[in-house]
Amino acid sequence: MGEEKNPIYQQVHFPEMIRSHHMLSGSASNEAYHMHDSFELFLFLQGNVDYYIDRHRYHLKRGNLLLINSSEIHRVKILDSMPYERIATHFYPELAQRFSTPSSDLLACFENRGSGEDNLIYLDNARLEQYLSLADRLHTALAGRRFGHDVLANTCLAQMLVLVNTCFYSLSYQANNTMPHLSGQIMAYINEHLCRPLTIQELADQVHLDPSYLSRRFKEQAGCSIREYIILKRIALAKELLRQGKTVTEVCQNSGFYDYANFIRTFKKYAGLPPGQYGRQMRAGFLDERGT
Repeated sequence: MGEEKNPIYQQVHFPEMIRSHHMLSGSASNEAYHMHDSFELFLFLQGNVDYYIDRHRYHLKRGNLLLINSSEIHRVKILDSMPYERIATHFYPELAQRFSTPSSDLLACFENRGSGEDNLIYLDNARLEQYLSLADRLHTALAGRRFGHDVLANTCLAQMLVLVNTCFYSLSYQANNTMPHLSGQIMAYINEHLCRPLTIQELADQVHLDPSYLSRRFKEQAGCSIREYIILKRIALAKELLRQGKTVTEVCQNSGFYDYANFIRTFKKYAGLPPGQYGRQMRAGFLDERGT
């Protein structure tokens, strides 16, 4: 998330593994698609907001909780000056893995689903109050420096993930995808053919439209250009392959870039590091959170 003018809680950090902030803002804005190296729990509390995750668009209501893993691109569009309140909690998956067991995988709600699918759950009043209480305790622990504050922060996050996974698997909530059909169709085609060369002409042929008209309509509906969407999806895939230990050459060939020099240059622009360094640091587990 970008820096806010009126945070309810100042953003607080606990060494690299957990970051959580409770924010309130009140001006219309149109955020660009982005991704995180961490996983995110995003609780919506109030406002007039459309939230985009991959090829889905959701008009949020109080109690909506978004589950976003490190490979999912997303953006928010604030539609007016109505107060926009939310709690965003970022954490590295390695931390949750420490608390997981064979029968209780705390990352299941992030990983046991298709990319960009089933991201949204709804917390009823009782579960919302439970989540808010845990988030408040997490913020207090993150801001503290007394003995045990780190243990308390970790256990608060673990309890939040238990609650979220319980809701993910036990509650049936059909989120309404309001992404216009044209953009959703193009995004689905891009996702299916991401690892091979793609052109605007090819995409336009799929929907029987003029390339210029398609490009204009896509940007109006999705909030980014077709080219930008393709690049972001390929960067997300490249990051995942690097985390898996693939070589830079393998990643370049298997994420749709092919041109090695262009891949190095583009990856560094979006990730802040060359791909080789990014992969080494992610596998070593000490990459600081970058981006918004």
